[in-house]
Amino acid sequence: MSNPRVMYAMGDDGSLPKIFARKNTKTNVLTFSLTIFAILCIIILYFSQQFEKILTFSIFLDCFGMVLSSATIFWFRKKTTNLDGTGIYKMKWFPLMPLVFMAAYLFVGISIAIADPAAAVTGMSLLVVLLFFIFISPKKIFLTCYKN
Repeated sequence: MSNPRVMYAMGDDGSLPKIFARKNTKTNVLTFSLTIFAILCIIILYFSQQFEKILTFSIFLDCFGMVLSSATIFWFRKKTTNLDGTGIYKMKWFPLMPLVFMAAYLFVGISIAIADPAAAVTGMSLLVVLLFFIFISPKKIFLTCYKN
C-alpha cells in the first residue's frame, strides 16, 4: 500500500500532476492515488489471473525501480559535491555497495526475462503505458481531470 502514498508525495512535489495529491478533506484518504492504484491492480489481475505470473512481472518491474532508485546516489553525490568536496550523501564502501546492489537486481531482472519472456513483456508494456500517461500526455489527461 505504499504505492498510493508515493504517488501522493510525487503529486504534492510536482513530479506527477497535482491531482495525485488530492485527499478527501473529511477522512484524509488519498482518493485519486488510491483509485489509480486500484484500477492498475484490477487490470493486472484481469490479464495475469495467476499468482505466479503476477509475482513474476511485479518483481521484474521492481528490479527497474530498485536499480534506478539506487542509482540516484551517484546523481545526488555529484550534485552536492560543491558542499564539502565529496557530497552530502555518503555511505561506506562507495561506489562498491551501490554497484553490487544494482548488479544483484539486474541479475534478477535478466533472469526473469530469460525464464519468462511473457512476464518481462507484460511488465515492460505496463511500464511504457504508465510512462506515456505520466510524461507524454499529462496536460491532455491529468490536467483536464484536475480542473473538473
